[in-house]
Amino acid sequence: MIEENVIEILKEEGIDLAVSLPCDKNKRFTSLLYDSFKTVDITREEDGVGICAGAYLSGRKPFLSIQSSGLGNMLNALMSLTCVYKIPLPILASWRGGPDETIEAQKPFNQKLPELLDVYNIPYRIFAKSADLKNLSEIIKTAYEKNTPAVALILPSVWESSADLLAKPTEYLPRDCPNKTISFDGFKDLSMKRRDAISAIAENVPKDAVLISNIGIPSKELYAYKDRELNFYMLGSYTQASAIGLGCSLCSRRAVYVIDGDGSLLSSSVLPVIAAENPANLTIFALDNGTFGSTGNQISPAYKTADLAVIAQGAGFSNISRVCTKEALQNIFTERQNDAAFVHVPILPGNSNVSNIPFSAENIKKRFRAALLRF
Repeated sequence: MIEENVIEILKEEGIDLAVSLPCDKNKRFTSLLYDSFKTVDITREEDGVGICAGAYLSGRKPFLSIQSSGLGNMLNALMSLTCVYKIPLPILASWRGGPDETIEAQKPFNQKLPELLDVYNIPYRIFAKSADLKNLSEIIKTAYEKNTPAVALILPSVWESSADLLAKPTEYLPRDCPNKTISFDGFKDLSMKRRDAISAIAENVPKDAVLISNIGIPSKELYAYKDRELNFYMLGSYTQASAIGLGCSLCSRRAVYVIDGDGSLLSSSVLPVIAAENPANLTIFALDNGTFGSTGNQISPAYKTADLAVIAQGAGFSNISRVCTKEALQNIFTERQNDAAFVHVPILPGNSNVSNIPFSAENIKKRFRAALLRF
């Protein structure tokens, strides 16, 4: 059967993690992933880029399964994370928008995909019939040998011959949602700025723990305060810090800490994914100055209306705290943790006068991965 053959090819190439957002055309393939790989279900494709990056940095070989429209949603993350850091990522994309496409909205973006991939020098191969899939290993080898994203554009016709075969049916367990009382300490008279919070975190992170910092000034402030090999500095890919942290935490036994921000988290779809996976070794520090700090401290919705702690609870986190002082931040590191933790840290706006990080993206990746894989 076609789907089983694809899964065997993936296994033969050493793939050991699937990250998936399904398409109607490949639903049987999607349903079979769970029996063969650890599979992470995402809600937006660009989060898959970060999760796969974190998994690769931790020594795993992930692949991403999506509908081709998702390549549009994830293009910036592909270029500013996967390509800039030279991280391998094989992508199996169900290619919509062809001559037999019946949904008008699928056509404008998807019909131009080969030209788009050519423009950005992303390797790809078109798979038009099931017999072509014997060459799928080339896409995976290209990604991992050349440290690049590589895309398999798989036409619906490839899957059609097995579309009516029954896959393992989804088991829908009884669904309920317990009553929840939302109660977090309020805050006023804040005293910390981002630099103060970052210094408190950096002072207390265990020596062998991973620390991932958000793009822009947060990464620069962390580097200026305390550089270490297990710091992963993000230079681009807005919204991907927590996704990378999830990928690392799922694929490493180390404690993983993420320094994220209110603007990034409000723009991301990854919190429900993290809550669903619930890795107990992951802590998200949401440094919330209520502004888009790195671009000049313009007001964000978090300043007066959006409450990140309440949003995290709605996403499914059960381990949530709100801390407003350096002492309270320090205590986070001494508390026993059985679930993924979300720490809301309200702070004052303001940026330090810090220089750019003097490492290339590839050097950051190599240094970090070597330290992470060192036992």
